[in-house]
Amino acid sequence: MATSPFTVEQLLQLPVFRQAKVLAGSGGLTNEIYYVDAMEIPDLTGWLRPNELIVTTGYSVRHEPFLLCRLLDEMHRVGGAAVAIKTKRFLQDVPAEALRKSDAYRIPLIDIPAEIPSIDLTHSVMEVLVNRQAAVLREVQEVNQQFTNLVLNRRTTELVVLIGQLLHCEAAVLDQEGNVESSTSRFSEREIAEKRSVQVGSRVLGYLAISRRLEEQDRFAHMCLEQAVTILAIEFTIRQSLQLQREREQESFLVDLLSGTSGEEELLRYRAKQLGIPHGARQYVMVIRPCREEERQGETMDDLLHDLLKDIQAGEKTTRRGVLVGGEIAVLCTTAHRDVARQREEAVDYLRALTQSGKRSADRKRLVCGVGGVRERLEEITESYREAQKALRIGSLVRPRERIVHFHDVLVEDLLQDAAGHPSLAVLTQTLIEPLAAYDREYGTELLPTLESFLRTGGQTKRVGEELYIHRNSVLYRLERIRDILGVDLNDAETRLRLDLAMRAWKMAARA
Repeated sequence: MATSPFTVEQLLQLPVFRQAKVLAGSGGLTNEIYYVDAMEIPDLTGWLRPNELIVTTGYSVRHEPFLLCRLLDEMHRVGGAAVAIKTKRFLQDVPAEALRKSDAYRIPLIDIPAEIPSIDLTHSVMEVLVNRQAAVLREVQEVNQQFTNLVLNRRTTELVVLIGQLLHCEAAVLDQEGNVESSTSRFSEREIAEKRSVQVGSRVLGYLAISRRLEEQDRFAHMCLEQAVTILAIEFTIRQSLQLQREREQESFLVDLLSGTSGEEELLRYRAKQLGIPHGARQYVMVIRPCREEERQGETMDDLLHDLLKDIQAGEKTTRRGVLVGGEIAVLCTTAHRDVARQREEAVDYLRALTQSGKRSADRKRLVCGVGGVRERLEEITESYREAQKALRIGSLVRPRERIVHFHDVLVEDLLQDAAGHPSLAVLTQTLIEPLAAYDREYGTELLPTLESFLRTGGQTKRVGEELYIHRNSVLYRLERIRDILGVDLNDAETRLRLDLAMRAWKMAARA
Protein backbone atom coordinates (compact mmCIF):
# COMPACT_ATOMS: atom_id res chain seq x y z
CA MET A 1 0.00 0.00 0.00
CA ALA A 2 1.39 3.41 -0.96
CA THR A 3 0.58 4.98 2.38
CA SER A 4 2.47 2.28 4.37
CA PRO A 5 6.05 3.23 5.33
CA PHE A 6 9.09 2.25 3.21
CA THR A 7 11.36 0.70 5.85
CA VAL A 8 14.93 -0.58 6.00
CA GLU A 9 13.50 -4.10 6.03
CA GLN A 10 11.72 -3.43 2.73
CA LEU A 11 14.92 -1.86 1.38
CA LEU A 12 16.73 -5.18 1.89
CA GLN A 13 14.10 -6.91 -0.25
CA LEU A 14 15.02 -4.85 -3.32
CA PRO A 15 16.94 -6.94 -5.92
CA VAL A 16 20.00 -4.71 -5.73
CA PHE A 17 20.20 -5.13 -1.93
CA ARG A 18 19.50 -8.87 -1.71
CA GLN A 19 23.19 -9.75 -1.20
CA ALA A 20 23.56 -7.10 1.50
CA LYS A 21 24.15 -8.12 5.12
CA VAL A 22 23.10 -6.33 8.32
CA LEU A 23 26.23 -5.98 10.47
CA ALA A 24 24.53 -4.33 13.45
CA GLY A 25 21.51 -2.27 14.47
CA SER A 26 18.90 -4.85 13.51
CA GLY A 27 16.55 -3.17 16.02
CA GLY A 28 16.15 -0.37 13.49
CA LEU A 29 14.91 -2.43 10.57
CA THR A 30 11.51 -0.72 10.94
CA ASN A 31 13.03 2.73 10.46
CA GLU A 32 11.27 4.52 7.61
CA ILE A 33 13.28 5.90 4.69
CA TYR A 34 12.31 9.26 3.18
CA TYR A 35 15.60 10.19 1.47
CA VAL A 36 18.78 8.60 0.09
CA ASP A 37 22.21 10.22 -0.32
CA ALA A 38 25.81 9.16 -1.05
CA MET A 39 28.61 10.18 1.33
CA GLU A 40 32.22 10.43 0.28
CA ILE A 41 33.35 13.20 2.64
CA PRO A 42 34.50 12.57 6.22
CA ASP A 43 31.97 14.85 7.96
CA LEU A 44 28.29 15.31 7.09
CA THR A 45 27.45 17.43 10.16
CA GLY A 46 24.69 19.86 9.24
CA TRP A 47 23.80 18.05 6.01
CA LEU A 48 21.97 14.99 7.28
CA ARG A 49 18.16 14.77 7.32
CA PRO A 50 15.68 12.71 9.34
CA ASN A 51 14.83 9.27 7.91
CA GLU A 52 17.76 9.40 5.47
CA LEU A 53 19.65 6.39 4.06
CA ILE A 54 23.38 7.05 3.61
CA VAL A 55 25.26 5.00 0.98
CA THR A 56 29.08 5.10 1.10
CA THR A 57 32.15 3.25 -0.18
CA GLY A 58 34.00 4.03 3.06
CA TYR A 59 36.67 5.91 1.13
CA SER A 60 36.41 9.03 3.32
CA VAL A 61 36.97 7.03 6.54
CA ARG A 62 39.52 4.51 5.27
CA HIS A 63 42.38 6.10 7.27
CA GLU A 64 40.25 7.06 10.28
CA PRO A 65 37.58 4.37 10.74
CA PHE A 66 36.46 6.02 14.03
CA LEU A 67 34.84 8.73 11.87
CA LEU A 68 32.13 6.14 11.20
CA CYS A 69 31.23 6.47 14.87
CA ARG A 70 30.91 10.24 14.44
CA LEU A 71 28.60 9.66 11.46
CA LEU A 72 26.39 7.39 13.58
CA ASP A 73 26.32 9.99 16.38
CA GLU A 74 25.12 12.66 13.95
CA MET A 75 22.53 10.34 12.40
CA HIS A 76 21.22 9.51 15.85
CA ARG A 77 20.89 13.22 16.60
CA VAL A 78 18.82 13.99 13.49
CA GLY A 79 16.91 10.68 13.34
CA GLY A 80 18.62 9.01 10.37
CA ALA A 81 17.39 5.69 8.95
CA ALA A 82 20.44 3.50 8.10
CA VAL A 83 24.01 3.38 6.70
CA ALA A 84 24.86 1.14 3.72
CA ILE A 85 28.65 0.76 3.37
CA LYS A 86 30.94 -1.19 1.03
CA THR A 87 33.24 -2.55 3.75
CA LYS A 88 35.37 -4.67 1.38
CA ARG A 89 36.28 -1.75 -0.89
CA PHE A 90 38.41 0.45 1.38
CA LEU A 91 37.55 -0.20 5.03
CA GLN A 92 37.86 -4.02 5.35
CA ASP A 93 36.81 -4.09 9.03
CA VAL A 94 34.16 -2.01 10.83
CA PRO A 95 35.28 -0.74 14.27
CA ALA A 96 33.69 -2.52 17.22
CA GLU A 97 32.66 0.85 18.65
CA ALA A 98 30.71 1.61 15.46
CA LEU A 99 28.91 -1.74 15.73
CA ARG A 100 28.07 -1.01 19.37
CA LYS A 101 26.69 2.42 18.53
CA SER A 102 24.72 0.98 15.63
CA ASP A 103 22.97 -1.41 18.04
CA ALA A 104 22.50 1.25 20.71
CA TYR A 105 21.10 3.85 18.29
CA ARG A 106 19.02 1.28 16.37
CA ILE A 107 20.54 2.58 13.13
CA PRO A 108 21.35 -0.44 10.94
CA LEU A 109 24.85 -0.79 9.48
CA ILE A 110 24.45 -2.66 6.19
CA ASP A 111 27.37 -4.30 4.36
CA ILE A 112 26.84 -4.16 0.59
CA PRO A 113 28.89 -6.00 -2.05
CA ALA A 114 31.72 -3.89 -3.48
CA GLU A 115 30.95 -4.85 -7.08
CA ILE A 116 27.48 -3.23 -7.10
CA PRO A 117 27.75 0.34 -8.50
CA SER A 118 26.68 3.00 -6.04
CA ILE A 119 24.54 4.64 -8.73
CA ASP A 120 22.49 1.42 -8.98
CA LEU A 121 21.95 1.43 -5.23
CA THR A 122 20.81 5.06 -5.01
CA HIS A 123 18.80 4.84 -8.22
CA SER A 124 16.84 1.82 -6.99
CA VAL A 125 15.98 3.55 -3.71
CA MET A 126 15.10 6.84 -5.45
CA GLU A 127 12.80 4.99 -7.85
CA VAL A 128 10.90 3.42 -4.96
CA LEU A 129 10.68 6.71 -3.06
CA VAL A 130 9.49 8.68 -6.09
CA ASN A 131 6.91 6.04 -7.06
CA ARG A 132 5.62 5.86 -3.51
CA GLN A 133 5.45 9.65 -3.24
CA ALA A 134 3.55 9.83 -6.51
CA ALA A 135 1.14 7.17 -5.23
CA VAL A 136 0.64 9.08 -1.97
CA LEU A 137 -0.06 12.27 -3.90
CA ARG A 138 -2.60 10.44 -6.06
CA GLU A 139 -4.33 9.12 -2.96
CA VAL A 140 -4.28 12.54 -1.34
CA GLN A 141 -5.71 14.03 -4.53
CA GLU A 142 -8.53 11.48 -4.44
CA VAL A 143 -9.15 12.30 -0.78
CA ASN A 144 -9.16 16.00 -1.60
CA GLN A 145 -11.73 15.40 -4.34
CA GLN A 146 -13.94 13.51 -1.89
CA PHE A 147 -13.57 16.35 0.65
CA THR A 148 -14.43 18.93 -2.00
CA ASN A 149 -17.51 17.05 -3.19
CA LEU A 150 -18.82 16.74 0.35
CA VAL A 151 -18.32 20.46 1.03
CA LEU A 152 -19.90 21.55 -2.25
CA ASN A 153 -22.90 19.36 -1.46
CA ARG A 154 -23.00 20.80 2.10
CA ARG A 155 -22.45 17.44 3.82
CA THR A 156 -20.07 18.47 6.59
CA THR A 157 -21.10 15.59 8.87
CA GLU A 158 -19.99 13.03 6.26
CA LEU A 159 -16.74 14.98 5.82
CA VAL A 160 -15.96 14.53 9.51
CA VAL A 161 -16.72 10.81 9.30
CA LEU A 162 -14.37 10.48 6.30
CA ILE A 163 -11.59 12.29 8.20
CA GLY A 164 -12.04 9.89 11.11
CA GLN A 165 -11.84 6.88 8.80
CA LEU A 166 -8.70 8.13 7.03
CA LEU A 167 -6.88 9.02 10.24
CA HIS A 168 -8.24 6.03 12.23
CA CYS A 169 -9.52 8.19 15.07
CA GLU A 170 -12.48 10.24 16.24
CA ALA A 171 -12.83 13.73 14.71
CA ALA A 172 -14.95 16.85 15.09
CA VAL A 173 -15.44 20.31 13.60
CA LEU A 174 -15.60 23.07 16.22
CA ASP A 175 -16.86 26.63 15.84
CA GLN A 176 -14.97 29.78 16.86
CA GLU A 177 -15.95 29.32 20.51
CA GLY A 178 -14.86 25.69 20.53
CA ASN A 179 -18.38 24.23 20.47
CA VAL A 180 -18.87 20.97 18.54
CA GLU A 181 -20.66 21.52 15.22
CA SER A 182 -20.38 17.98 13.86
CA SER A 183 -18.41 14.93 14.94
CA THR A 184 -17.93 11.20 14.63
CA SER A 185 -20.16 9.05 16.83
CA ARG A 186 -17.67 8.40 19.66
CA PHE A 187 -15.96 11.78 19.75
CA SER A 188 -15.30 13.21 23.22
CA GLU A 189 -13.87 16.63 23.94
CA ARG A 190 -11.84 15.12 26.78
CA GLU A 191 -9.93 12.96 24.28
CA ILE A 192 -8.79 15.72 21.90
CA ALA A 193 -5.12 15.09 21.06
CA GLU A 194 -4.65 17.61 18.24
CA LYS A 195 -6.60 20.69 17.20
CA ARG A 196 -5.90 22.59 13.97
CA SER A 197 -7.28 26.07 13.41
CA VAL A 198 -9.32 26.69 10.25
CA GLN A 199 -8.33 30.13 8.99
CA VAL A 200 -9.33 32.47 6.19
CA GLY A 201 -6.62 35.09 6.01
CA SER A 202 -5.73 35.92 9.60
CA ARG A 203 -9.21 35.17 10.95
CA VAL A 204 -9.86 31.86 12.72
CA LEU A 205 -13.33 30.60 11.75
CA GLY A 206 -13.23 27.27 13.56
CA TYR A 207 -11.17 24.19 14.39
CA LEU A 208 -10.66 20.57 13.34
CA ALA A 209 -10.04 18.31 16.34
CA ILE A 210 -8.90 14.66 16.33
CA SER A 211 -8.46 12.12 19.10
CA ARG A 212 -4.93 10.96 18.32
CA ARG A 213 -1.59 12.67 17.91
CA LEU A 214 -0.11 12.03 14.48
CA GLU A 215 3.40 10.62 14.31
CA GLU A 216 5.91 12.76 12.45
CA GLN A 217 6.59 9.99 9.94
CA ASP A 218 2.90 9.49 9.13
CA ARG A 219 3.11 11.73 6.08
CA PHE A 220 -0.13 10.57 4.47
CA ALA A 221 -2.10 11.35 7.64
CA HIS A 222 -0.51 14.80 7.88
CA MET A 223 -1.31 15.52 4.24
CA CYS A 224 -4.91 14.37 4.71
CA LEU A 225 -5.25 16.56 7.79
CA GLU A 226 -3.90 19.59 5.93
CA GLN A 227 -6.26 18.93 3.03
CA ALA A 228 -9.18 18.63 5.45
CA VAL A 229 -8.30 21.95 7.11
CA THR A 230 -8.06 23.65 3.69
CA ILE A 231 -11.42 22.25 2.57
CA LEU A 232 -13.03 23.27 5.87
CA ALA A 233 -11.76 26.81 5.29
CA ILE A 234 -13.74 26.75 2.03
CA GLU A 235 -16.79 25.40 3.89
CA PHE A 236 -16.58 28.16 6.52
CA THR A 237 -16.14 30.77 3.77
CA ILE A 238 -19.25 29.48 1.99
CA ARG A 239 -21.17 29.60 5.26
CA GLN A 240 -19.96 33.12 5.95
CA SER A 241 -20.98 34.27 2.49
CA LEU A 242 -24.43 32.70 2.84
CA GLN A 243 -24.83 34.26 6.27
CA LEU A 244 -23.86 37.71 4.98
CA GLN A 245 -26.29 37.33 2.08
CA ARG A 246 -29.06 36.27 4.47
CA GLU A 247 -28.31 39.20 6.79
CA ARG A 248 -28.49 41.63 3.86
CA GLU A 249 -31.83 40.15 2.79
CA GLN A 250 -33.12 40.40 6.36
CA GLU A 251 -31.93 43.99 6.61
CA SER A 252 -33.58 44.91 3.30
CA PHE A 253 -36.84 43.25 4.34
CA LEU A 254 -36.86 45.02 7.72
CA VAL A 255 -36.22 48.41 6.10
CA ASP A 256 -39.09 47.79 3.65
CA LEU A 257 -41.31 46.62 6.50
CA LEU A 258 -40.60 49.70 8.62
CA SER A 259 -41.09 52.06 5.71
CA GLY A 260 -44.44 50.51 4.83
CA THR A 261 -43.46 49.57 1.25
CA SER A 262 -43.33 45.78 1.73
CA GLY A 263 -46.60 44.43 0.31
CA GLU A 264 -49.63 42.44 1.43
CA GLU A 265 -49.92 40.60 4.73
CA GLU A 266 -49.72 37.01 3.42
CA LEU A 267 -46.65 37.79 1.32
CA LEU A 268 -45.01 39.60 4.26
CA ARG A 269 -45.52 36.65 6.59
CA TYR A 270 -44.19 34.22 3.97
CA ARG A 271 -41.04 36.30 3.44
CA ALA A 272 -40.59 36.77 7.19
CA LYS A 273 -40.74 33.02 7.71
CA GLN A 274 -38.27 32.34 4.89
CA LEU A 275 -35.79 34.92 6.20
CA GLY A 276 -36.11 34.04 9.89
CA ILE A 277 -37.68 37.40 10.78
CA PRO A 278 -39.71 37.42 14.04
CA HIS A 279 -43.45 37.32 13.38
CA GLY A 280 -46.37 36.17 15.47
CA ALA A 281 -49.85 37.06 16.59
CA ARG A 282 -48.57 40.39 17.95
CA GLN A 283 -45.49 42.48 17.25
CA TYR A 284 -44.17 45.96 17.91
CA VAL A 285 -41.08 48.11 17.31
CA MET A 286 -38.50 49.47 19.73
CA VAL A 287 -36.17 52.27 18.61
CA ILE A 288 -32.85 52.62 20.47
CA ARG A 289 -30.43 55.52 20.07
CA PRO A 290 -27.94 57.60 22.08
CA CYS A 291 -29.43 60.37 24.20
CA ARG A 292 -29.02 63.85 22.72
CA GLU A 293 -25.89 64.65 24.74
CA GLU A 294 -24.16 61.50 23.44
CA GLU A 295 -25.04 62.11 19.77
CA ARG A 296 -22.26 64.68 19.57
CA GLN A 297 -19.61 61.97 20.03
CA GLY A 298 -20.15 60.82 16.42
CA GLU A 299 -18.00 57.81 15.56
CA THR A 300 -17.77 56.63 19.17
CA MET A 301 -21.53 56.20 19.38
CA ASP A 302 -21.63 54.62 15.91
CA ASP A 303 -19.28 51.90 17.19
CA LEU A 304 -21.48 51.45 20.25
CA LEU A 305 -24.60 51.00 18.11
CA HIS A 306 -22.85 48.46 15.86
CA ASP A 307 -21.73 46.44 18.92
CA LEU A 308 -25.25 46.63 20.35
CA LEU A 309 -26.76 45.47 17.05
CA LYS A 310 -24.45 42.44 17.02
CA ASP A 311 -25.72 41.45 20.47
CA ILE A 312 -29.34 41.92 19.38
CA GLN A 313 -28.82 39.74 16.29
CA ALA A 314 -26.98 37.09 18.33
CA GLY A 315 -29.86 36.86 20.83
CA GLU A 316 -33.16 35.01 20.55
CA LYS A 317 -33.76 35.19 16.78
CA THR A 318 -37.41 34.10 16.96
CA THR A 319 -38.50 37.07 19.08
CA ARG A 320 -36.32 40.04 18.08
CA ARG A 321 -34.40 41.28 15.04
CA GLY A 322 -32.75 44.68 14.60
CA VAL A 323 -31.58 46.97 11.82
CA LEU A 324 -29.52 50.15 11.88
CA VAL A 325 -31.42 53.04 10.29
CA GLY A 326 -30.15 56.62 10.32
CA GLY A 327 -28.13 56.58 13.56
CA GLU A 328 -30.61 54.47 15.55
CA ILE A 329 -31.50 50.79 15.91
CA ALA A 330 -35.05 49.68 15.11
CA VAL A 331 -35.89 46.33 16.73
CA LEU A 332 -38.84 44.27 15.54
CA CYS A 333 -40.20 42.35 18.55
CA THR A 334 -42.87 39.71 19.00
CA THR A 335 -44.89 39.57 22.21
CA ALA A 336 -47.61 37.55 23.88
CA HIS A 337 -49.04 40.63 25.64
CA ARG A 338 -51.80 42.99 24.55
CA ASP A 339 -51.77 45.46 27.43
CA VAL A 340 -49.33 48.37 27.44
CA ALA A 341 -48.13 47.79 31.01
CA ARG A 342 -46.88 44.25 30.28
CA GLN A 343 -45.38 45.33 26.98
CA ARG A 344 -43.53 48.21 28.69
CA GLU A 345 -42.26 45.83 31.40
CA GLU A 346 -40.98 43.46 28.71
CA ALA A 347 -39.16 46.30 26.92
CA VAL A 348 -37.62 47.56 30.18
CA ASP A 349 -36.29 44.09 31.04
CA TYR A 350 -34.85 43.64 27.55
CA LEU A 351 -33.07 47.01 27.48
CA ARG A 352 -31.70 46.40 30.97
CA ALA A 353 -30.26 43.06 29.86
CA LEU A 354 -28.71 44.69 26.77
CA THR A 355 -27.10 47.52 28.71
CA GLN A 356 -25.73 45.36 31.51
CA SER A 357 -23.92 42.90 29.23
CA GLY A 358 -21.50 43.05 26.32
CA LYS A 359 -18.87 45.64 25.54
CA ARG A 360 -18.93 49.18 26.93
CA SER A 361 -21.82 48.55 29.33
CA ALA A 362 -21.27 51.98 30.91
CA ASP A 363 -21.84 53.68 27.53
CA ARG A 364 -24.88 51.50 26.86
CA LYS A 365 -26.55 52.86 29.97
CA ARG A 366 -26.73 56.24 28.24
CA LEU A 367 -28.93 54.89 25.46
CA VAL A 368 -32.64 55.80 25.29
CA CYS A 369 -35.51 53.77 23.87
CA GLY A 370 -38.90 54.51 22.36
CA VAL A 371 -41.59 51.79 22.20
CA GLY A 372 -44.44 51.69 19.68
CA GLY A 373 -47.81 50.10 20.16
CA VAL A 374 -48.60 46.44 19.48
CA ARG A 375 -49.87 45.47 16.01
CA GLU A 376 -51.41 42.18 14.91
CA ARG A 377 -50.56 42.63 11.22
CA LEU A 378 -47.07 42.98 9.77
CA GLU A 379 -48.30 45.42 7.15
CA GLU A 380 -49.21 47.78 10.03
CA ILE A 381 -45.82 47.54 11.76
CA THR A 382 -44.68 50.80 10.14
CA GLU A 383 -47.22 52.56 12.40
CA SER A 384 -45.57 51.03 15.49
CA TYR A 385 -42.20 52.21 14.15
CA ARG A 386 -43.44 55.78 13.76
CA GLU A 387 -44.93 55.66 17.24
CA ALA A 388 -41.60 54.50 18.69
CA GLN A 389 -39.83 57.40 16.96
CA LYS A 390 -42.43 59.84 18.27
CA ALA A 391 -42.06 58.42 21.78
CA LEU A 392 -38.32 59.08 21.61
CA ARG A 393 -38.67 62.57 20.18
CA ILE A 394 -41.45 63.73 22.51
CA GLY A 395 -39.98 61.91 25.50
CA SER A 396 -36.70 63.81 25.12
CA LEU A 397 -38.74 67.04 25.50
CA VAL A 398 -41.18 66.24 28.28
CA ARG A 399 -39.59 63.21 30.02
CA PRO A 400 -35.81 63.81 29.66
CA ARG A 401 -34.92 61.71 32.71
CA GLU A 402 -36.67 58.56 31.50
CA ARG A 403 -34.66 56.06 29.43
CA ILE A 404 -37.68 54.19 28.06
CA VAL A 405 -40.78 55.98 26.81
CA HIS A 406 -43.82 54.17 25.45
CA PHE A 407 -45.94 55.96 22.85
CA HIS A 408 -48.96 55.61 25.10
CA ASP A 409 -47.10 57.70 27.71
CA VAL A 410 -47.04 60.69 25.35
CA LEU A 411 -50.39 60.42 23.58
CA VAL A 412 -51.52 63.82 24.87
CA GLU A 413 -48.25 65.47 23.81
CA ASP A 414 -48.58 63.91 20.36
CA LEU A 415 -52.04 65.40 20.07
CA LEU A 416 -50.81 68.80 21.23
CA GLN A 417 -47.90 68.65 18.80
CA ASP A 418 -50.34 68.27 15.92
CA ALA A 419 -52.30 71.22 17.34
CA ALA A 420 -49.25 73.46 17.73
CA GLY A 421 -50.02 77.02 16.68
CA HIS A 422 -53.76 76.65 17.31
CA PRO A 423 -55.18 79.98 18.64
CA SER A 424 -56.96 78.33 21.57
CA LEU A 425 -53.73 76.63 22.69
CA ALA A 426 -51.90 79.94 22.44
CA VAL A 427 -54.53 81.57 24.67
CA LEU A 428 -54.14 78.84 27.29
CA THR A 429 -50.35 79.22 27.50
CA GLN A 430 -50.51 83.03 27.49
CA THR A 431 -53.04 83.18 30.32
CA LEU A 432 -52.00 80.19 32.46
CA ILE A 433 -48.26 79.63 31.95
CA GLU A 434 -46.48 82.80 30.81
CA PRO A 435 -47.49 84.85 33.89
CA LEU A 436 -45.82 82.26 36.14
CA ALA A 437 -42.75 82.07 33.88
CA ALA A 438 -42.41 85.87 34.03
CA TYR A 439 -42.76 85.85 37.82
CA ASP A 440 -40.08 83.15 38.19
CA ARG A 441 -37.68 85.12 35.97
CA GLU A 442 -38.25 88.36 37.90
CA TYR A 443 -38.09 86.97 41.45
CA GLY A 444 -36.03 83.82 41.03
CA THR A 445 -38.81 81.57 42.28
CA GLU A 446 -39.81 78.08 41.11
CA LEU A 447 -43.55 78.32 40.71
CA LEU A 448 -43.66 76.62 37.29
CA PRO A 449 -41.78 73.47 38.46
CA THR A 450 -44.06 73.35 41.49
CA LEU A 451 -47.19 73.57 39.33
CA GLU A 452 -45.87 70.94 36.91
CA SER A 453 -45.19 68.51 39.78
CA PHE A 454 -48.58 69.30 41.37
CA LEU A 455 -50.43 68.49 38.16
CA ARG A 456 -48.39 65.34 37.42
CA THR A 457 -48.85 63.88 40.93
CA GLY A 458 -52.58 64.53 40.97
CA GLY A 459 -52.39 67.29 43.59
CA GLN A 460 -50.46 65.27 46.23
CA THR A 461 -48.58 68.03 48.03
CA LYS A 462 -46.46 65.57 50.03
CA ARG A 463 -45.07 63.97 46.84
CA VAL A 464 -44.48 67.43 45.37
CA GLY A 465 -42.36 68.31 48.39
CA GLU A 466 -40.38 65.06 48.09
CA GLU A 467 -39.71 65.65 44.38
CA LEU A 468 -38.61 69.26 44.87
CA TYR A 469 -36.83 68.61 48.20
CA ILE A 470 -38.86 71.26 50.07
CA HIS A 471 -41.15 71.21 53.09
CA ARG A 472 -44.85 70.62 52.52
CA ASN A 473 -45.60 74.07 53.96
CA SER A 474 -43.39 75.60 51.26
CA VAL A 475 -45.40 73.69 48.65
CA LEU A 476 -48.65 75.08 50.06
CA TYR A 477 -47.19 78.60 50.04
CA ARG A 478 -46.14 78.32 46.39
CA LEU A 479 -49.54 76.97 45.39
CA GLU A 480 -51.15 79.94 47.08
CA ARG A 481 -48.93 82.35 45.09
CA ILE A 482 -49.94 80.50 41.87
CA ARG A 483 -53.62 80.96 42.74
CA ASP A 484 -53.08 84.67 43.35
CA ILE A 485 -51.11 85.28 40.13
CA LEU A 486 -53.44 83.31 37.86
CA GLY A 487 -56.68 83.95 39.71
CA VAL A 488 -57.80 80.33 39.46
CA ASP A 489 -59.02 77.56 41.76
CA LEU A 490 -56.50 74.71 41.63
CA ASN A 491 -59.04 72.29 43.05
CA ASP A 492 -61.38 72.76 40.08
CA ALA A 493 -61.21 69.83 37.62
CA GLU A 494 -61.77 72.00 34.54
CA THR A 495 -59.01 74.39 35.65
CA ARG A 496 -56.57 71.52 36.22
CA LEU A 497 -57.31 70.11 32.75
CA ARG A 498 -56.56 73.46 31.14
CA LEU A 499 -53.44 73.94 33.23
CA ASP A 500 -52.22 70.43 32.33
CA LEU A 501 -52.74 70.97 28.59
CA ALA A 502 -51.12 74.40 28.69
CA MET A 503 -48.14 73.09 30.72
CA ARG A 504 -47.49 70.19 28.31
CA ALA A 505 -47.73 72.43 25.24
CA TRP A 506 -45.44 75.05 26.80
CA LYS A 507 -42.82 72.43 27.80
CA MET A 508 -42.65 71.01 24.28
CA ALA A 509 -42.40 74.44 22.68
CA ALA A 510 -39.75 75.60 25.17
CA ARG A 511 -37.50 72.53 24.75
CA ALA A 512 -37.94 71.91 21.04
